[in-house]
Amino acid sequence: MRDASYFFGLFGVLFLLVAGVAWWRIVRKPDEEPPSQRNLNRASSAGTVIIIAFLLSAVAAVVAVIGWFQR
Repeated sequence: MRDASYFFGLFGVLFLLVAGVAWWRIVRKPDEEPPSQRNLNRASSAGTVIIIAFLLSAVAAVVAVIGWFQR
């Protein structure tokens, strides 16, 4: 169970890093002053990636807790 929680945790961290880079690009390099459809799509994609990262982290935590109870 510990290996499974590490696996999900690792992918959660990777997705969180990707989301951080995506948000950093949105904040640092806005294409134009008023929000365009491209900026909205980039923000939507970055938000989706961060949700996936948090879900993977939650799965890793649940798997770790289940592993504690199975000892």
